[in-house]
Amino acid sequence: MLTDYHMHLQPDGEEARRENAHRWNEHGGYLSLGWVERYVERARSRAVEEIAFTEHVHRFAEAREWHSNEWWQKEATESVDAYCEALGTAKDAGLPVLIAFLESRPFDIVLGAVHWVGELAIDHPDYPMWDHHDGLEVWHAYLRELVAAAESGLFDVLAHPDLPKVFGHELPAEAEAELVGAVAAIAATGIAIECSSAGLRKKPRELYPEPGLLAGFQAAGVPVTLSSDAHRPEDVASDYPTTVAALRGAGYDTITRFSGREAAQVPLRWG
Repeated sequence: MLTDYHMHLQPDGEEARRENAHRWNEHGGYLSLGWVERYVERARSRAVEEIAFTEHVHRFAEAREWHSNEWWQKEATESVDAYCEALGTAKDAGLPVLIAFLESRPFDIVLGAVHWVGELAIDHPDYPMWDHHDGLEVWHAYLRELVAAAESGLFDVLAHPDLPKVFGHELPAEAEAELVGAVAAIAATGIAIECSSAGLRKKPRELYPEPGLLAGFQAAGVPVTLSSDAHRPEDVASDYPTTVAALRGAGYDTITRFSGREAAQVPLRWG
């Protein structure tokens, strides 16, 4: 079985959404059944049987006051209930769609990720932590928060677990022991990590996590999901031959499937 458990119905940023709005407006809006079907069609064309929409929390008005950053507050305009209703409609129509966001609603899977450390961002080019701290400090802060996210019990999966490399800042040699400790701490929680093809479309030109780290997670007994972090239909399941090969090379022969936040292992295979 193949899945894609990380995707978005719109791109990030007001300008990008404005430039692309005509695409979903042709179907009745970005929450329309027709637009969701575009993602499903691309998934099926790439032998993916089930997908999950996992919108960023900062897109929702309910989370506006969670962070004081001006960009965050400007982004927080959508209704989480409207989002859930739209995806629920897609599920009721028989589409292989899961819903992901936060607890207290009928979600199938909840992703956790570290994008911010205080007022500074790991991967936002306008608020980069890298301008204020050296690489070792950034990785230290990131790994500390990643472990805290795993230990919080709020999430089912940790997304792109080596995200700080997004702008080309590889893990410093001095932080390798800390990374090993983080993997062990994450493994102790029972949370899954995702193997995401998104990094192949970005500056690192390698998976999240990179193959060596992926093998480390496998050796520690950490379960895995499969994802593309698509922000448009054409990126659904992108580069999956490479991603699946990396998973198998790391020793994984199953991926984690979720329903109602309950996890199950299913064989990793095409078709």
